[in-house]
This record gives sequence, C-alpha cells and structure tokens, in this order.
Amino acid sequence: MSRVDLRHSASVVSNTRICTDHYRLVLQEDRLSSITLPGQFVNIRIHNREDLILRRPFSVALVKPEKSLFEIVYRVVGKGTSAMTDLQPDDVVDLLGPLGKGFRIPEKAANCLLLGGGCGVAPLWGVADKLYRTNSTMVVMLGFQSSATVFGEDVFRAYGADTFITTDDGSYGLKGFVSEHLEKAMDRQIDRAYVCGPTPMIKAVAPILKKANVACEISMEAYMGCGFGVCLSCVVSVRNGEAIEKQRVCVEGPVFRLEDMVLDHET
Repeated sequence: MSRVDLRHSASVVSNTRICTDHYRLVLQEDRLSSITLPGQFVNIRIHNREDLILRRPFSVALVKPEKSLFEIVYRVVGKGTSAMTDLQPDDVVDLLGPLGKGFRIPEKAANCLLLGGGCGVAPLWGVADKLYRTNSTMVVMLGFQSSATVFGEDVFRAYGADTFITTDDGSYGLKGFVSEHLEKAMDRQIDRAYVCGPTPMIKAVAPILKKANVACEISMEAYMGCGFGVCLSCVVSVRNGEAIEKQRVCVEGPVFRLEDMVLDHET
C-alpha cells in the first residue's frame, strides 16, 4: 500500500473528555474503519496548526466498520494534543494509516489475559472486541495513577471480561501496580496474553508472563518522527534467531512477540 493510499480525511463525530487528561475522539471514514487491525496506529496532522509540522501517532482504540467509525484515545501532554481538544463535530482530520503491525487474534476461542496501562488501555478495546467475537474468555487488568485517570473499564465489562483496576495510590480498585497483582490472575488457565502500556510496566510484567510460559504479544511505545521507518528514531532490540537486531516500532511493530524482545534487564 503506497503512502497515497494511506492518506485519509476523516470527519469528527465526537471528541469527549473521559478522565482528567484523556479524550476519546470518534472519527468517521469508510476505508480505515474496515481495514485497521487492533494495535495498528495512525499519524494525525494537527488541525489548524501549521506551526506543528510533524504528525502525531495514535493507536486506534476501536473500529466499528458497520458504522464507518474508528476511535482514538489521546492524552493531553503538549501543544499538539492540547490543540486536538478543540476538534468539533464535522471538523475534518487529515491522517495517514493504518500503520504498523497489529495484534494477532486466535481464530478459535481461547483463555486470554489483557494487561493495559495509561493510554495503552485503549488499543486493548479492539483486542477485546475481536476476542469477544471468537467466544474467548478474558481477564483484564488495567493500571492507572489514581481514580482521576481511570477510563475504559466499562468497555471491557461490556464484552464480558473479568476486569480488575489497579491505581498507584489505591484511590480506586487494587492498590499498587499491575505487576504486583498479576500472579493472582495467573492462577487460572491463560492461553494468550496481550500487553499494551508504558515500557516500565512491560518490563515489570514480562518476567511473570515468561515464567508462566504464556504466548504473549506486547505493543511497544516509542517516540516517532515519521511513522514510516525512515527516521529510525523508534528502534528497539529484537532477537532474530541467534542474533539481536534493531527493528523499527513503526514498521516491524508496534506489536512484537514478548519472547523476541530484548528488554533492558536482558542486555
């Protein structure tokens, strides 16, 4: 698929604040909603801000092809995302996508574990949607800083997932990090695991998942300049047979098999 084929103009349906610093942006565009896989991302040009030259990458949270809708959840952290909060219904967004490689969903029912943290919670909505359609069972554990930053719990429960929330300060759900409560979830049969969240969370849960010998895919976060693998700003270390090579999160990822990743404590 060429870069021209990847360019789309999507109409804003809604742009809603869902917690202290996160917004849920619902867009309408026929092709993107029908071809995007869970875990893939889009690069958005910031609306009416010519001073913000680089596009911003955002994981697609959920697609609804029957309505030509797809959703993005973004956290307000700088000029670009602050400008996005001004988007109104019927505004048009210029974006490129879908980009990268997404999560692989089993064709048959399986016992699945979903682990998410912060913005990484949203891309797991799409995973849950696909797993629900295969009649898979789901255990979901989500980590947030506090009750003020919790979002998305209702989405997973709507798919019948057994859902647990952790907060750093204990103001909602279980107190502590996802990694501190993960072994409790591992008491049951788990066939596959999907992880999406900040790198420290991934590093914390990786040893537990490896010890349990669970087939696991992780979505890596990285700073991206282009989204096409040209600038090489988002490389990570990946095992390829006996060798360790650099691969681009925006092209070979963002989803990788956990067993292939070389994390800091392993180098």
